[in-house]
Amino acid sequence: VLAAGVTAVLASVTGVVEETVFRGQSLPAFTNQWGDGDILTGALFSTLLFAVLHTNPLGFFKSRDAFVDNSTLLVLQIINGATFCFLYIATNNLAVPIITHALYDFYTFYKTHLVDVAGQMEYAEREALMPTCSSNGIVKTWTDKRGEEWLTEAKQSFYLMDTDMDGTLSRKELRIAMYSYGVYLSKDQSEEVKRAADTDSSGSIDFDEYLEYIGPGGSRYKAVRYTLFGQY
Repeated sequence: VLAAGVTAVLASVTGVVEETVFRGQSLPAFTNQWGDGDILTGALFSTLLFAVLHTNPLGFFKSRDAFVDNSTLLVLQIINGATFCFLYIATNNLAVPIITHALYDFYTFYKTHLVDVAGQMEYAEREALMPTCSSNGIVKTWTDKRGEEWLTEAKQSFYLMDTDMDGTLSRKELRIAMYSYGVYLSKDQSEEVKRAADTDSSGSIDFDEYLEYIGPGGSRYKAVRYTLFGQY
């Protein structure tokens, strides 16, 4: 309840501030200065400004994959900005896009942070406490080498990345997880990491393969660095 309340406050503040700036101030300014009174010109430029400021411009120059990711985000923000702008023009009431924006942000914050993340953490904690079955002794081998605490942490990290909760890691899950930990992998790099870990070439990484992959270096960061650069 407390988290939902804090989320509602943050969403409301964001809605008020952003709609006041982009629709209440920027739109009329662009309309008068660049559009000679044409509100559609003001709507266009204020929407583009909204979209650009909701992306990372430097991300477009990092790599081809980063360019695609940022372009997708830019298109999404243009759609969002255009929707809020349309509501303002259609109703001539700033309260309408403010409320709509706040509700959109509340849903996004709540679902992402309180539902999806909380559910994923619960799944990871539950699976980490479950006995691990390994027919080839890999779990026992790495438990003997690294200890029970390391094994538990490895299980938690594995199941935190397993967002579809099927017990294996796909290339996409691996790439998204590493990005959330501050390690940006291109599509080709994430494919290279997946190939290195997926020793049976099944197309995904199971827990035994994950242990064999991170075991020598002791962590996923060192394992990825070794795969890409040849050193821990």
